Amino acid sequence: MKSHNESAATPESTAATPARPRIGRIAGSKNSAMQDRAVRTREAIIAVAAHHFDTDGYGDTSMNTITHTGKFAKGAMYYHFPSKEAIAEHLISDWKRTVNESISEATATGPSTTAVEKLAAIFTSLAHQITENTNLRAGMKLTLEPTIDNGAAFAHWVDAISDIIETAITEGELTDTPTTHRLAWNLCAGTIGAANASATLREDIDLATRIEDTVTAHLKSSTA
Repeated sequence: MKSHNESAATPESTAATPARPRIGRIAGSKNSAMQDRAVRTREAIIAVAAHHFDTDGYGDTSMNTITHTGKFAKGAMYYHFPSKEAIAEHLISDWKRTVNESISEATATGPSTTAVEKLAAIFTSLAHQITENTNLRAGMKLTLEPTIDNGAAFAHWVDAISDIIETAITEGELTDTPTTHRLAWNLCAGTIGAANASATLREDIDLATRIEDTVTAHLKSSTA
């Protein structure tokens, strides 16, 4: 028998208790899973497109090719990228960021490091990254693709290297000759040329070694 001080269950009190408590489920976990899946799909689209851009060329790669190879639903493809140019712009952006990071790392070593050592470090780093990473290799090649808006990415690369070279010429580290003033362009173009030639000839010598040989030859001819 209930005492007068004991509260009886009322509709109001029972309503305050959740009728269907969450068991083993974190709030928002469904949305989180969907976001993770979307990120994976986006990365897969970029990877498949980069492979085709790298091996077949940008002009011979279509959105249908990318969709077929990756077995992507067309809705998912166009949700993430409205065109293959949008994918190319993403790859170029990643390449530009990689160039900036490589230059920053090499130039942060201080005045004790020579300009030649800094340039060698930059291009050695880039050589190994594009050898190992198809996305970056495709992004680099796309900087010279004339049919897309590449944001002057190749010029940006050349200008950033030129800053190091022009300073070295002023300080007497590098010879003040027309060839040395063209060195930045030759280094960048030589790197892309080695990547294209390596893919075409399919030699046993790895791409990083080819690029390092090209860079070394150019730098040796410009040292004071």
